[in-house]
Amino acid sequence: MPSTTFFNLPEEKRQRLLAAARMEFARVPYEDASVNRIIQTAGIPRGSFYMYFTDKEDLFRYLMESYGRMLEERLGQLLDQAEGDLFAAFLDLYDDISTHWGNGDCRELARIVQKNRQMQPGAFLDRQGPEAILDRLRDRVALSRLDLRTDTDLTDLFRMLVFSTAGALMSAGNTGDKAGARLR
Repeated sequence: MPSTTFFNLPEEKRQRLLAAARMEFARVPYEDASVNRIIQTAGIPRGSFYMYFTDKEDLFRYLMESYGRMLEERLGQLLDQAEGDLFAAFLDLYDDISTHWGNGDCRELARIVQKNRQMQPGAFLDRQGPEAILDRLRDRVALSRLDLRTDTDLTDLFRMLVFSTAGALMSAGNTGDKAGARLR
């Protein structure tokens, strides 16, 4: 997790650093990514980088979690549009990402996934996991549309949907596909 020093930076400098990191992680696999190239591209001193992030892994995790937050926000919107239908919202999320796989944030994510084939689907989750995401979205899920039989059914179902959707997207990213219709 970045330090408070990072969050106190001017927005332009923060975005410049993150853009340089996204470019580097999309250019080469994680293990070949260079903090030196990131700081040179961003135009910041090496010492400053280590005031913001513990190391390269900390920066990479923050970037992947930011993609996860973007996906979580979109899932919330889709849950609202689908009137709380959890299955429809996940299918719509997958379709939405597939449609935009070659543009903007999805393009960057696709390139990073393609360069990091060994990455696990959980890389997009915040450190608390799917349960924390579900807690934030729970009031948007129409529980009456689900046949929940135990106290853990919703959590288990949500976890399966998160990992199957992320896995399908990563599989598409790893093959270079447009993400296609792998979930349907």
